[in-house]
Amino acid sequence: MSRPHVVTSLELQSLRDLELMTKSTVEGLRQGLHRSPFHGYSAEFSQYRHYRPGDDLKYVDWKAFARTDRIYTRQFRETTNVSALFVIDISKSMDFGSKFVLARTVAAVLGTLVLDQGDAAGVLAVDDRAHLVPSRSGHHHLRVLLSELASLVPGGSASIAEALRRAAAILKRRGLVVVLSDLYEDEEAIGQIRQLKRMGHDAIVIHTLARAEMTLDVGGAAEFVDLESGGRLTVQPSAARESYVAAFTEWLTGVEQQLRRDGIDYLRLIAGEPLEPALRRFLIGRRGMS
Repeated sequence: MSRPHVVTSLELQSLRDLELMTKSTVEGLRQGLHRSPFHGYSAEFSQYRHYRPGDDLKYVDWKAFARTDRIYTRQFRETTNVSALFVIDISKSMDFGSKFVLARTVAAVLGTLVLDQGDAAGVLAVDDRAHLVPSRSGHHHLRVLLSELASLVPGGSASIAEALRRAAAILKRRGLVVVLSDLYEDEEAIGQIRQLKRMGHDAIVIHTLARAEMTLDVGGAAEFVDLESGGRLTVQPSAARESYVAAFTEWLTGVEQQLRRDGIDYLRLIAGEPLEPALRRFLIGRRGMS
């Protein structure tokens, strides 16, 4: 299938052996990879309970009956498909140092994995309007998803917090929300992510950054422009670098600690650095904790 040029075949193939699992209970419409909040008689054994009149006799553990003279019924943990929504920051600050390209690439890779494993994926971004592809499954939907990602352009005035508010209103059942942002509106955005977590969603934050904004490594005197407000500041980087890097590092640490304290998975990615090893470690880690 011809795919919009958002992600290379090599980037996709290098991770096709992995899955994006949920770490919390989700609600789905059919049997799949993920834990459901509903008990039933499906594939994965969960627990025993005492037999109740009307229970199907084929789930009675007769060996346990022979040992204990009590009748127990086996219950199974029902597994389900997940509905994943990728919420992408397209505010003006993302238009620096390939941060947005990185965020879009990660959304394409993870969205492909979600659809490949039979789950549903959608995308939401907000500028002067909402760009929404509702979460659906199927290989035809992959092209729709990638086409929408390819059409997105950073430069909007709406914050990622506004997009997250829209997501909370759109999502009708518990699922997976993947946030891709530089988190420069961190306090408001983190508050909205916490709200999604309280609503029962599994939340992942993928923090996309540019190396230059972390190190202030831009050569001689330079004029810096705030992409959000348009404000300008002339700085001699060599004089400000040490204090800037210390402040930026403190901010990064604070953001990560806040999210992890609330049970929200956090992955920091730097534009220009190898993507596959970082995503592989992250996905394997989630699989081990699901």
